[in-house]
Amino acid sequence: DSNRLVEEFMLLANFLVAQRLIQRAGGLALLRRHPPPLKQGLQNVVDIAKASVGFDIDPTSSQTLQESLSRLGRQCDDELVMQCVTELAMVPMKPAEYVAAGEVQEETWRHFALNIPYYTHFTSPIRRYADVVVHRLLQATIDGDDAVGAFDWDQKDVHGAAQHCNDMRMAAKRAQERSDRVFLSLFLKLRPAEGVMGIVLSVGEKTFTVFVPSLGLNALVYTDEHKDEFDIGSHGAGSGKRYIVMKRKGGQVPGAEINPRGGRNGRQESQQIDIKVFTKLSVACRCRDGPPINVSVSVMGMWEEGA
Repeated sequence: DSNRLVEEFMLLANFLVAQRLIQRAGGLALLRRHPPPLKQGLQNVVDIAKASVGFDIDPTSSQTLQESLSRLGRQCDDELVMQCVTELAMVPMKPAEYVAAGEVQEETWRHFALNIPYYTHFTSPIRRYADVVVHRLLQATIDGDDAVGAFDWDQKDVHGAAQHCNDMRMAAKRAQERSDRVFLSLFLKLRPAEGVMGIVLSVGEKTFTVFVPSLGLNALVYTDEHKDEFDIGSHGAGSGKRYIVMKRKGGQVPGAEINPRGGRNGRQESQQIDIKVFTKLSVACRCRDGPPINVSVSVMGMWEEGA
């Protein structure tokens, strides 16, 4: 695959340029590091996978984690469960960041996701300022030691520029995510999505997170917003073990007509809903009333395949 080959060469170029800068520019080298994930958060994912689907994940390194997820993909019959485990594994990950090599400890240079000791961004100077700095540093190392010594910035200046790049990158990411959520909310205001499938990713005492594949949406659901329709209780504790029980009040399902055979037209709604990790639910996604503009997700019942 030509695209994969180009990507591999780009990764190698970034790695070799980082190596050159470390060797010739020392503490001035602008690196891109990726810290390891939060240990407790990753352990929670391991516990959830074991408790919910009986699958063992090895979180020792990025390589063992990737191998575990690949093995799950081959063994798991439900593609959505695989997708949800991958989503959960992303939660404890820390963001990659730019640093000046001389301003941080050498053991923290490592890039966790790529599983290499150091890395930088060199290949896209037309769209990333960090790459421009790297190009200037690389040119100085080519020109010789005198050019490195006469470089316009010291390592604190490089580190300051790196931190500014980090701040701007994170601000752009937040703006993009918020913009996406606003546009989705306005779309749902015009076209509410009712009776779509949502799968539970995590369960708290009074909240749970639902992933809606058809919308690419992760949303927090508040049990207090369902108290008019359900009696609600929280049970258990620990990753993958806590669950919420929602019992429908009065035994009536809004909008469902009783047919002569005792069922309901369209879909049999459950009177009791057990909210556990990887439970599939029928949910309604709408635009939340009042500011700020956001998506509201509410539970309609259990999801039934083919309904």
